[in-house]
Amino acid sequence: MPNFLALIPGSNWKHPNPRLQTTWKFARIGLIIFPLIPSVGVLPILFSLVKTWQHCGREIIQHRLNWGFALLAPWLIVMSLFGLQPGDAALGLVNFLPFFAFFAAYSTLIQSPEQLRQLAWILMIPALPIMLLGLVQLCGYGVTIPILGTPGYILQIYPSGNPLGRMSAVFGHANHLAAYLQMVFIFALGLFADTYEQTAAIGGGGSGRYWKSPTLWWLGSMLIICSASLILTSSRAAWAGAVLSSLIFAIYQGWYWILGIVTAIGTVILSAAYAPSPLKAPLRSIVPRYFWARITDEMYPDRPEALTRLSQWKFAWNLTQARPITGWGLQSFGPLYQEYTQIWLGYPHNLLLMLSSNVGIPATIALSSLVGWVLAQSTILFLNFPLQWRSERTIFFTYLLAFSGFIIFNITDVTALELRLNTHAWLILASMCGIVYRARSSG
Repeated sequence: MPNFLALIPGSNWKHPNPRLQTTWKFARIGLIIFPLIPSVGVLPILFSLVKTWQHCGREIIQHRLNWGFALLAPWLIVMSLFGLQPGDAALGLVNFLPFFAFFAAYSTLIQSPEQLRQLAWILMIPALPIMLLGLVQLCGYGVTIPILGTPGYILQIYPSGNPLGRMSAVFGHANHLAAYLQMVFIFALGLFADTYEQTAAIGGGGSGRYWKSPTLWWLGSMLIICSASLILTSSRAAWAGAVLSSLIFAIYQGWYWILGIVTAIGTVILSAAYAPSPLKAPLRSIVPRYFWARITDEMYPDRPEALTRLSQWKFAWNLTQARPITGWGLQSFGPLYQEYTQIWLGYPHNLLLMLSSNVGIPATIALSSLVGWVLAQSTILFLNFPLQWRSERTIFFTYLLAFSGFIIFNITDVTALELRLNTHAWLILASMCGIVYRARSSG
């Protein structure tokens, strides 16, 4: 078996807790394999989860944040009993309860900012073959490798994408791939900025040292390939996320020339979409229709009203108002919306409205508050980053931006229920929380 860990900068780093060294190794191996082949990658990830609980159970229990998730878990179970279809609601708990245990374990396993840099590189390794498979897919090729005797599959690639013409690669839907690639894009930006800072810190005159850095060239190539792949997913939310994250990093690093270029390109495209007729006509002759027609939704002029975001959000809010305390149960939106519109749609393209209509307002506020506490504490830590960790400050900022970008993406879509995306989101949150814990204990 090839030593994938050798591809990661800092792979020889030793864990502060020697008992967790092997656990950390298995976690990294699993996370490399997981995005490409989830059924295989999940095994070492679960092994690391169990071993971390075994070695650090007392420490995990001491963290009060984990008490909050422990109290929320039975509340979600009780709410599932009041669901429209209790059996389906109970199955929906799989999207939440295991990840509470995952968060508790990995926020203890991750104890050093250096681990954040390693995890960021780990995200890059499977992304390249996934994007290449997506490009092959758009040429009309597809493959399905089932798991024998089960409805599941080891690998599935739809010919010409899903929906047709939109790159989805090894993910079931283009929007899922777009959410994943948005994470990859942000981490590539963060690693590029981090490597740029490290190269500058090494010393040497002139800008020639940047041009001689193979790491910067590799990351620059990844950004180009990832940008092209994001475009081919035709996800407006991912396009906006990539542009916004580029602007934020440009401001953070003081790269104002990049800020100017991105702003100018974005202004031209948005003007071609929404400017008054006398202005947008010539711009539409310059800007490819693929962009402005997708932004304005003119690419799909015959879309039924039931498939519009506004219709879905309104229905989900009506469900919330009807059962504000208990909700209608996890996975209830699909059958209820189908009964109302005769169109099947599994979720309302908004994570908060999905939660409030499924499990009620109290549970939604509780979960949002627990996640919000980590984000708030991480932001405070970033603003007052310890001096001994200064070289990892940009990487920590990247995690903040990646998780925030994922949440914003799920305000206009719901990709958080996809296994790989759900795992990555909880991993990013746990990583930040682990560093917050470490900073508190050492401060």
